[in-house]
Order: sequence, then structure tokens, then C-alpha cells
Amino acid sequence: MISIVQFFFLGVHMAPFFGSTAVMAAPPGGEFGGWGWWALGAVGVLWLVSLFVMFLDGWKMRKHTFEEQVEVFLKDLRSGAVTRRGHIGLNPQKYTKLTDKDADRIAEKAGYHRQTFGTKGQWLFFRPDDSGEEPK
Repeated sequence: MISIVQFFFLGVHMAPFFGSTAVMAAPPGGEFGGWGWWALGAVGVLWLVSLFVMFLDGWKMRKHTFEEQVEVFLKDLRSGAVTRRGHIGLNPQKYTKLTDKDADRIAEKAGYHRQTFGTKGQWLFFRPDDSGEEPK
């Protein structure tokens, strides 16, 4: 008994030598049914909605001054959800007037450090010493 992969390999690559073509059919019940297309469409719609929400966050923040964005940044940094690795992830596109250096400087004053590698476009902050008190 040969597997489907072997059949496909032999049928496609050996057909020119034997002068025949191979037809491959899906096993019964193995089709991507109607529910699969609905699920794929729902995931696509949710992805588009999340992109739109991220865009709106940045669009609303563009009207704020630099100082107001710093206040929002510090509030988000202090109240952000901590991942299992101890990082607080923030989206840099939300803070339109803050650069990476500004975010580093502001977070450093608040007692946080930023991870600069492997962040996939996010700002990942962590607190090296968890003494319980934040510097003022």
C-alpha cells in the first residue's frame, strides 16, 4: 500500500516518463466543508476588526500633545497586563508622538527597562527589581 504523498510524487514526477497523467481525488469526507469556509471567514473578519481598533487608538492619540501622551503612556505602563515572562507589552503605534528613545527615557524614570530584541514590533517593558514602590 502506498501513501498519498508517494502516489502524488510518483504521479506528478514520473508521468512524463510513462506518458500518462495521474488524477488525485480526496477521500470521502475529507473535503473542506461549508463550515470551514464560515470559520475561516469569521477569523478573517475578527482580524480586520482588530486592525481597525489598533488604527483608531493611534488616530485618537494623534490629537494629544506630547505631555498628554506621556501621561497615557505611564498610566498604560503601570496598569498593563503582565505576561507570564514578566513583561508589559505596549503598542508603539498608539503613542504617535513618542519615539523609542523617549519611551526608554520615560520608562527608565519610572523604574522599568525595555527589551529591545525579539519584540515583534511591540514595546516590552519589565521591572528588574520588584520592590513594590515606584520612583516618583
